[in-house]
Amino acid sequence: MAALPFFTSVLLIIVALSWLHSTESYPSGAPSSTCSTLAPKHQNVPPQQSLPPFAVTAGKLSVAPGSKLTLMLTSTTGTPFKGFLLQARQPEGSDSAIGQFTALPNLTKTLACAGGYQNSPNTVTHADPSQRSSLQFEWEAPDYYEGPVVFVATVVQDFSTFWEGVKSDIINVAKRAVDNSSQSTGISTTKQPVVTTSTTTAPSVPTTPPRRASVVTDPLYDGCGSKKTCFGFPSGCVETTSCMAVVSCLVEGERYEFDMKARNSAYVAVGLSQDVNMGDDSVVECVHDGTSGNSVNAYMSWNFGKNNRRLQVQDGIVLKNSSFVDGTIYCKFMRDAVTKVENREYNLAKDKYHLLIAAGSSVREGSVGYHDVGRAAAELSQSLADVSIIAGSSNLLLRLHGAFMIGAWIGAAGIGILLARYFKQTWVGSQLCGKDQWFAWHRMFMLLTWGLTISAFVLIFVQLKDWSAEDNPHAILGCVTTALAFVQPIGAAFRPHPDSRRRPIFNWLHWLVGNIAHILGIVTIFFAIKLTKAELPDWMDWILVGYVAFHVAVHLILSIASIASERNNGKRVNSFPMKEMTNSRSPLHSPERKQDSPHSCFRKFMLAVYILVILLLVATLIIITVFAPIEENWVKFQNMIAPNNTQEQ
Repeated sequence: MAALPFFTSVLLIIVALSWLHSTESYPSGAPSSTCSTLAPKHQNVPPQQSLPPFAVTAGKLSVAPGSKLTLMLTSTTGTPFKGFLLQARQPEGSDSAIGQFTALPNLTKTLACAGGYQNSPNTVTHADPSQRSSLQFEWEAPDYYEGPVVFVATVVQDFSTFWEGVKSDIINVAKRAVDNSSQSTGISTTKQPVVTTSTTTAPSVPTTPPRRASVVTDPLYDGCGSKKTCFGFPSGCVETTSCMAVVSCLVEGERYEFDMKARNSAYVAVGLSQDVNMGDDSVVECVHDGTSGNSVNAYMSWNFGKNNRRLQVQDGIVLKNSSFVDGTIYCKFMRDAVTKVENREYNLAKDKYHLLIAAGSSVREGSVGYHDVGRAAAELSQSLADVSIIAGSSNLLLRLHGAFMIGAWIGAAGIGILLARYFKQTWVGSQLCGKDQWFAWHRMFMLLTWGLTISAFVLIFVQLKDWSAEDNPHAILGCVTTALAFVQPIGAAFRPHPDSRRRPIFNWLHWLVGNIAHILGIVTIFFAIKLTKAELPDWMDWILVGYVAFHVAVHLILSIASIASERNNGKRVNSFPMKEMTNSRSPLHSPERKQDSPHSCFRKFMLAVYILVILLLVATLIIITVFAPIEENWVKFQNMIAPNNTQEQ
């Protein structure tokens, strides 16, 4: 029986030694022999092949030579780590460190590994095995180097659990580096092959003149169309790396890795849909709710109709990295190849989907707010494994709606009203199609207004297939304007005879409905500028203000001219009669009405000026509307012609 306590004691000693071995391996940090491989020498223990729950994040995408950069090594899931080894390298498979660490957190230390200046503290590791979940460092870029660098780390959770090849996004070292912290980088934690070459080279300082600074671009766009699928808005922004919101999907086997970013937003979301419309869509949203600093959370949600609700069971996604810097929200997450949402199976490997992307500036408790920053839908459904830059669905009908309404209410309606108001005593005796000139042209312009308005009304409902969800009175005002425009010519067709005692009532109603419709039409266009889907610039307001000022000024000038004309006639002839003295649409017989009233040449001149200015304004506004967003498209146009100009020079 005495052998049993002895056996138990031996077993306890073995267990204790094993525990000490597993927790105290390299307790004072990684040895210099791991500089090139960054691999801990845990005998017979391979690195983990799963996604690492850790991330290396740089404070900005670019840094000038000799300048400093803030760096974070963090746990993305709250899992603490005991050991680590971190250094900066050139991304093209180099195993030499570059730069140096200038500020360290407590219980860490530096190593002088091969690369850069001799004995420079270019690598950092732990100084004791204490558990930690976040560390911040300060790294200084070498003063002799320009080009890309990437931070590479090995992170140890315990003796048998560690991850190699935890990488940051590529950081650009350039003399004219753009210090744009809003372009917070996403962290690629995809495991990369570790270079085990033991050959090292002495540091070399180039003596050639420094190279021209590299152009700093957002790494999220790297590989779009060649390695991963990308989609964003406004249209064509992926090619110019200038999206307001963008999503990319990298497919590697069964791994579906999404990156999303949006400017001036509190959330950005991507949806998988069977069509281009919102409704019955599986959504992943990355949200900054402002309650916990700059943290960003990822949620699964569901679009039902024009609304969105967050799912109670949050399975199928893993948030890898996120940031919220200066209004720019970013997140990287993994989505399972097969998920079941609202009793529907989403199989990313087998099925095709329309991608939806949306971003907004507000969030609600348990859901996101309206996508006032923007929204776009992919024109075609496709497999996420089919690498491409996805084109957005066509907004042609939306653009035509805006162009038709501008042509109707700023162009045709204004001219038609002007003719009826001030030109009844102009071109006297001259007829067109058996009617007085003023009436024939007035009728033509108002019928044009009617046709353009009805067409635009139909086009927008064909495009949207639903009522607008935006908190904007544009839709309601547009419907009222269309209704008034629709009944106006019908009422005119049933006008009483000029000698009828009801004719003044008709004249007042016809005048009132027409002017109310015109005023509402202009106000509705003002509200259209604030619509997210219209993508119109705020400065378009000033063009409309200029139009209103010009329109009112012309009316004022012609009113004064009419008063002067009446005085010269020696008698008052109402320039806007509610009961005509004669049928002005039939031949005139009274001697005083067989010639134009005084100042007709001036009125004709003002009409010509008005029409010319209105045509220029309408053309300008239609161009802005059809080619919206006009500022981005103007930049694209300049970039398109720039190479041609360079070749000519």
